[in-house]
Amino acid sequence: MPVTNAASYTFVDDGGDAVGPSTAGVLSADSSYCYRVMTRGRYPDAQLSRLGLLTNYSQLLCAQPADTTRPCPPRLGLDSLNCASLSSESLCEQTQFTNQLRWQPTTGPSCDARVVGYKLYFGRYVQDSLALLSELATPTTSFAHSSLSTVAGCYYVTAVNSRGLESAPSNKVCNEACPSLVLPNVFTPNGDGKNDVFEAARCPRFVEGVELVIFNRWGAKVYEASSPSVNWDGRSSSGSELPSGLYYYQVRVRYAVVDRNAPAQLIKGWVQLLRENVTIR
Repeated sequence: MPVTNAASYTFVDDGGDAVGPSTAGVLSADSSYCYRVMTRGRYPDAQLSRLGLLTNYSQLLCAQPADTTRPCPPRLGLDSLNCASLSSESLCEQTQFTNQLRWQPTTGPSCDARVVGYKLYFGRYVQDSLALLSELATPTTSFAHSSLSTVAGCYYVTAVNSRGLESAPSNKVCNEACPSLVLPNVFTPNGDGKNDVFEAARCPRFVEGVELVIFNRWGAKVYEASSPSVNWDGRSSSGSELPSGLYYYQVRVRYAVVDRNAPAQLIKGWVQLLRENVTIR
C-alpha cells in the first residue's frame, strides 16, 4: 500500500488509556503487554480505489513495563557515646571500637514495599561524601561496624527493592568521640623503670597526634617534637639530659573526632623533673 504521509507516531502506555477492560488501570511490572498498530487507507489509483477502505496490521510487539517505583528510605539510629557519663577510666587502653547501627523500614503510598536488602554508607568525617560500606539482605536491620580506631564517623542507609532500585538516603547519623588527655605534674627520669617518661596520665582517649614544646623556667625552648602521643624522657632536642627543675610545656593535641577541620586543643602547664633517687608511687 503506498504511503501518502511519512509522519512517525509515538504512544506511551501508562495504563490509563482505557482501550479495553483488560488494559485499563495501573500496569503491572510482573506482566507482559503486547501491541500492534492498525492502519486504514485507500489506493489513490482510480482503478484500485474500488477496493474501498483497506485495513493493515503491523507485527506484534510484546514488552514488560519498567518499574521505577522506589522503596521508602529507612529510619536509621546509632548507639553513640554519652561523653558526660564517661569516667576517667572509661575506655581505658581500648584501641579498637565498634559502632552499632539499627534501622527501621518505612512505608508509604508512593513507595515500593518489596524490599529485599539494604545498603549502608559510611564517611569518617562529617564533611565526607559517604561511600558504600556494606550490603545486607532482609530481614537484617542492624550492623556492627567494628575494628575502628575511633567511634567518630557518619552513616546513612538505603533500601533496595527486588528490581535493584534504591531508595533515597535515610537520615544521616554521626557519632562523636569523647576526647580526653590529662598530663601529670611530676616525673622522675632516673632509670628505675617507674615514671621515667613525661607522658599522658592513665587512659587518654582518641588522641591522634600531639606537638609538644618544653620550656625551662627562664622561657627558653629546650625540647620540641611531634608524635602520636606525649613522650618526653627529660632530654633536650639535642639529646642532652636536662637537670632537675621546673619546666613548662605547651601541647597541641589533635583528636580523632568527626569534624575534619576541628582545631587542635592547646594545653599549657608545668611539670617537675626530678633526677635524684626519687620514686613516685
